[in-house]
Amino acid sequence: MSEQHFNQWVNYTGPAHWYSLSYPEDWVKDEKEGILQLSTPDGNATLTISCHWQSLLPQSNYDSDLKIDFDQFFVKHRKVQKRGPLAIEHDSIGYSGEAIIQKNSSWWRELLTRVPLLHKQWHHWNLWLIRERAIQMVVTFFYDPKDHENFIETVQQILHSVQLSQNPSNPPDLFANEVLRLAQNKFPLASSQLIPGFRLKFADSEINLTNFYRAYLTTPEHFEKNITTALATILQINEWGTAQTEPELIEIQDRIMPILISRESWEQNFPNFLGESWVADLAILYVVDESNAYWYIHEKLLEKWGIDQNRLHEIALENLDRYFDDHQIELICMSREDGPNMIIQSKPDAYNASQVLSPSFYQQARKFLGSEFLTGVPNRDFLLALSLSKANIIDKIQHNIASDYLTMDHPLTDQLLVVTADGVSEYCGVS
Repeated sequence: MSEQHFNQWVNYTGPAHWYSLSYPEDWVKDEKEGILQLSTPDGNATLTISCHWQSLLPQSNYDSDLKIDFDQFFVKHRKVQKRGPLAIEHDSIGYSGEAIIQKNSSWWRELLTRVPLLHKQWHHWNLWLIRERAIQMVVTFFYDPKDHENFIETVQQILHSVQLSQNPSNPPDLFANEVLRLAQNKFPLASSQLIPGFRLKFADSEINLTNFYRAYLTTPEHFEKNITTALATILQINEWGTAQTEPELIEIQDRIMPILISRESWEQNFPNFLGESWVADLAILYVVDESNAYWYIHEKLLEKWGIDQNRLHEIALENLDRYFDDHQIELICMSREDGPNMIIQSKPDAYNASQVLSPSFYQQARKFLGSEFLTGVPNRDFLLALSLSKANIIDKIQHNIASDYLTMDHPLTDQLLVVTADGVSEYCGVS
């Protein structure tokens, strides 16, 4: 394939970074629950791709280990033929045949029934199994026989672009077991057990493991440090008395900070803490910063302190500006002739995204970006600001923000925000 042709293809990375591949940009992508579906432009053929974890197997040059029970896939099947392996670095084997698809037995079969050609009883298909260590990929191509020759070459090119991870991350259930093992080994006197909802019951607290898992996928080498630090902090907080949980305002006033979280996370995980809904399905909450953590402020503390939420917000913004001055966290400013000027935080910090709330940050950024500019806050620790020039590049940046939102820990929003002297609103594109 020519380099120009490849430039018209889209790169895709699968869940947990288990695999990557490329596909034509005019094919339609749909994904749900870890299943990727690629449909031809006319919708008359579909390629479904999923990866599954299995026990580590010894590397083999034979395809005998790559087996499939077609009865688990299809209600009926016929004319099944075994095909040769793909010309890729991973073990693989192919099959072809016809089948009747059982409706409602799994998500991908339900999805396939929405494709016009699959309303027929018997469907033509190709199927490939690709394996690397603990990961096995199942690829199924359903097609209309009269269109097969038009698409099979492209399908082969997609398959030959597949790269399976040589060192795959654990799936969520194994990750949770590793967290439990670490908790039991490091803190044997504290009770710990896994509970439904991807959570760990540790001592007197319940920990949602979602953000820890996202962090693990990004930086697996920090897994033990991140979990151990979090568990040690929880034990420390559990030992706090009233003096720590209900302090006087003067004792912690200079450590009150604003924090952005998704509105859904606020409603589901922190409904009893003081906050307010904001733009782009975000919410503003308030925390007291500690050395290795922060804790959220209850409304009853405002009653004790004798202040209202507006005054609390003013205190938090004053502390936010002083925090970044004291920590000497620099902004990286980039200017490009072919694209918008951009500002990015130099390093991750729990309050990076919160800077979009700060009038002082706006006054600094407008000198470089103009009186109106965009910001992206895909997660708590990241902020990007860019000028409103070059709308075509902004579209690409918005795509990257949306992609980061799906993979980063402490996700906030996949939308860009517009920042002006009057405040912040959700970006709806430019004419």
